[in-house]
Amino acid sequence: MKRLIVLIGLLILIINIDSNAQELPVPESMGELHPRVFGQNMELDDVKKLVENKKWAYQIINKTKNRLEKYINLIEKDSTWLVSRLQMYWNTKSTQVYINGGKYDHAEGKAPVPTVKFIGGRGTPSDYKRPKLEDVKPYMDDPRGLYLHNKTTNTWEWAAIPSTSGITASINREILSIARDAAFLYWYQGDKKYADLAYNVLNTYLKGVYYLNEPIDLSHGHHQTLVSYTQFEVIQEHVLNEVTQCYDFLHKYIKTSHPNGLKIFAATLQKWADLIIKNGVSFNNWNLLQAAHISNIALVLENNDYYENGKGGPYYLNLVMNKTSTRQWSMKKMMDYGYDYNTGVWNESPGYSMNVLNDFIHFAEFYDRNFNIDLIKEMPVLKQSVITAPEYLYPNKFKVAFGDGHYKHLRSEPIKYLIENAQKYNKQEDEIYFTKMLKTIYDEHEYESDFVGRKISDLFSHEGLKLDKDIEIGKLTDFTSPLFYAPNTSWLVQRQGNIENDALMISQIGSLGNHMHSNGIAMELYGKGLPLAPEMGHGSSYFSIEYAEYYTQFPAHNTVIVNGKSKYPEMKSNHAFKVLGMYPKSKNKEGNLNGYTFSDVVFLEPETHSDQRRVLGIIKNKEGGFYIDIFRSKQKENKDVKHEYFFHNLGHKLSLTNANNEPFKLKPTSSLAFGDGDLMAYDYMWNKESVKTNADFKGQFSLKMENRTVNMNLWFKGEENREVFSVMSPKSTAFRHGPLPKEMNNNPIPTLVVKQNGEAWSRPFVAIYEPAENGDTAIKTVDYFGNKENVGIHVIEKTGKENFVFSNTDTNDILATKQLFVKGTYAVISRQNKGFTLFLGKGKSISNATYTLEVKGNPASASLKKENNQWFLSTEGVTDLKVKVSNKIKKALLTDASGKEYIGKYDRKSKSVVFNLPVLSYQAIKMVIN
Repeated sequence: MKRLIVLIGLLILIINIDSNAQELPVPESMGELHPRVFGQNMELDDVKKLVENKKWAYQIINKTKNRLEKYINLIEKDSTWLVSRLQMYWNTKSTQVYINGGKYDHAEGKAPVPTVKFIGGRGTPSDYKRPKLEDVKPYMDDPRGLYLHNKTTNTWEWAAIPSTSGITASINREILSIARDAAFLYWYQGDKKYADLAYNVLNTYLKGVYYLNEPIDLSHGHHQTLVSYTQFEVIQEHVLNEVTQCYDFLHKYIKTSHPNGLKIFAATLQKWADLIIKNGVSFNNWNLLQAAHISNIALVLENNDYYENGKGGPYYLNLVMNKTSTRQWSMKKMMDYGYDYNTGVWNESPGYSMNVLNDFIHFAEFYDRNFNIDLIKEMPVLKQSVITAPEYLYPNKFKVAFGDGHYKHLRSEPIKYLIENAQKYNKQEDEIYFTKMLKTIYDEHEYESDFVGRKISDLFSHEGLKLDKDIEIGKLTDFTSPLFYAPNTSWLVQRQGNIENDALMISQIGSLGNHMHSNGIAMELYGKGLPLAPEMGHGSSYFSIEYAEYYTQFPAHNTVIVNGKSKYPEMKSNHAFKVLGMYPKSKNKEGNLNGYTFSDVVFLEPETHSDQRRVLGIIKNKEGGFYIDIFRSKQKENKDVKHEYFFHNLGHKLSLTNANNEPFKLKPTSSLAFGDGDLMAYDYMWNKESVKTNADFKGQFSLKMENRTVNMNLWFKGEENREVFSVMSPKSTAFRHGPLPKEMNNNPIPTLVVKQNGEAWSRPFVAIYEPAENGDTAIKTVDYFGNKENVGIHVIEKTGKENFVFSNTDTNDILATKQLFVKGTYAVISRQNKGFTLFLGKGKSISNATYTLEVKGNPASASLKKENNQWFLSTEGVTDLKVKVSNKIKKALLTDASGKEYIGKYDRKSKSVVFNLPVLSYQAIKMVIN
């Protein structure tokens, strides 16, 4: 019995030790001194020396004084001038705000002091301008609302609160920023006039929050779980930056001149932090934004034992780092939920994913600066996420834009902090890697080492980032992969080439994670420096009607729609594709056959219960190349009415011709409409023209730019019961930040729609896309071979190079043409002059009659290339290389790159020499047969 008790005790101890080992470090003490909001070493003497010696530091002080001079003068004439412009319930002193969903409704109750006014609407646009402070009526608390300038009528009028969006909070934040600047100047030079200004504002505002209750949602809906004291969303309480900084710089003054204020101010900050913990969203970037607000509060509070309730700075930091509640998860749980630890990808669309990374890194920098704790060491997935971030980039260094995304550059802050972290903690390999990354991705002016101060916080970062000048710039392909697959966002990217204007890239998208769209198996295509076949973004906002009806729906994406009805929940979506095959392996940067990539994915479209399968591939040549797109789609119960292939491409027009270059005689049509029972999104398209044709056809999208015309050439295989449409679609809102010229951002998008009446599995959509310029093309002819769902494409380039593409639905099916055959789901045989390439993407065998690769186990990839009398080979599984010979041979020897020799054996039945080969990465080989 005693032994059992001891064993139980040891087990409990082990469990406790293991539990404690998983917790992230939290400082035991916040320190005794204020200010501390910008770091451990906020010494006044250091700042004064900096101002004396650095022009930029002097300019910050001078700029701050000049900004405040105006308000000091106004306050000397009227002591209430600034504070009276705070947006408060001055007369009613309301304590209880009521909202109705995302709109303000009313307020009631009575506090002993004026309370802070709530905003008008959640993320809604307003017809009113935010006034300058001098135009704000003092003590404005009128039942008619706010007195504002109407943008439409150009008149001043009383605006009902629900129509004013976030104007009240914006005014208050500006006033608090003035108070923060005054508090800083008081700390810097001790002038009481600055302290009085800051205290009057801070005291009025914080007491005004202290007496507020949590707002009540009359609709009893989701908004109740998001709301804060002054905002519809707890994450929008950015005013806490100014509030905590003002409090921190003013702390000594408050303690000396208004000691009773410390207690109520601390209580206000605590209740504010408690509400941010209580409400919000735990599983995405909200959690981090909430954590940042809570941490700002924690940093200016005292130690736990200073307060009767024990809620000091360490208490709140521990909640953020290690404790989990319904809407505020611990850092560890959040990372476990959102990050794929293998890829470092966060499970949201690119912009939100990078914002989360930036927020995590900002938090790590905050922790490091204030407590000398290295969270990069404690949370290694953050380093992996920074390493992975360039995978989002096109060759033009703009991010892909799937889901609620935009084409933007990566934020540089995470890379810069990893360099700073490496320098501080002596991580030499990291410093070299991330310095090279920074120099490669950004122009020199974006990473220059000379520190330029811009704001007060810079005064406490005495040195800027100093880069090692000996570390050279690399190529973007040093930080990206030929193929990258992120399962937790159902995103797969293929890329070939390292020259921006000639490189090719496919971004393939499912719908898994947050801020995703209802899009099936969608794609973006890159060419000639632009995302030519783009994503559409989220419309004007994700609260808008066009977001719900068009931008998040299938017809806004490059995908296939079944029976006009394909649809499932957007935003927080759980509809991923499944990868059946891909080449090369994800993240594999070395040992690959250059010029060829592919992916083969399947998807169950839930609304119509349909099977969809898309094969996408790149075939790269010296100065460009082209894309292969094969899309199969069928309804499981054979209830196929129609399948529609949508392809949006940048341009001013789409020209369509038959295979003989004769223009199609398109006629206006009223098809593709909600009135036919299709999705509402169909009605967002206009200029609809169509022609019924069973024939193969060609097309060209043309985008006229200042110095060139960028084209996307296309070839499309014909099938029975087809109708081809040319339509115009709404603009892509993903281009707000480039890379198009601004004047083109609002251009509508020409769109190809191909309707297949009945199923599209044995009659799949087969397309070839080639980015080009000025109406040119490198492709001479395209024709097709194959049977039913097994597709063959024959592309002859103007250089004479032939490319035979094979796509079978079953690895056991044989597809053959012109003495070439493939048993596999994807393969390419290319030949030119005396050279050739056999590329088996996934399958059992590939042959050009003389040379055959035969995979012995499960279907796998293999390749054999002959170029300039040199041989290259790769095998992902045990493979036989068979070489046809006319006579019995004396010697057959294959030598791999390591020098290992493989002796070929003669097979009488096939009259071939057979080399039994193990798994080999792509490499040069020597082959002697005589």
